[in-house]
Amino acid sequence: MSAVSTYAEALFRASLEREELDETLENLKEFVNALHESEELREFFYGPQIPETQKRRAIDSLTEGMSTSIRNFLKVLLDNDRAEIVEEVVPPFEDRVREYQGKVEVEVTTAVELSDEELSEVKERLGTILDGREVELETHVDPNLVGGAIFRVGERRMDGSVRGQLQGLRNNMLERGVA
Repeated sequence: MSAVSTYAEALFRASLEREELDETLENLKEFVNALHESEELREFFYGPQIPETQKRRAIDSLTEGMSTSIRNFLKVLLDNDRAEIVEEVVPPFEDRVREYQGKVEVEVTTAVELSDEELSEVKERLGTILDGREVELETHVDPNLVGGAIFRVGERRMDGSVRGQLQGLRNNMLERGVA
């Protein structure tokens, strides 16, 4: 298990125990966004020039109003000289929270934008296919697909687009020496 996975799992367990999963996820994203937006905060958090004890005190001020789990997590990263992985922890932590909550993120790419009604139907069908899990859709439009859709769940990709079917047909014809 990588350091990122280990820290993400530890944060998950701590925030689950404190019953603050959603709040911790939101706070982690807020902190990472703040790092992206503020060069001063980046230099402070990642920089070696400020003593760790000073950083720990500042974390209390910076995270006021945030979950106890996120405050403690950031301090542990500083204590263990792992501040640099804070951004990398977000995706595995978010995946773990979603998994625990029975949610799954599905990326769907279609040739045209889907209506709200069509999106609801897609979510419902995918939820059934994915063992009743709650589906969170991330939608994209690619007019080159011609029709149909491409679905991505984690690392799995299912191509139900007209373009994909035509490419499959072409590949079969080439394998058989027809084309």
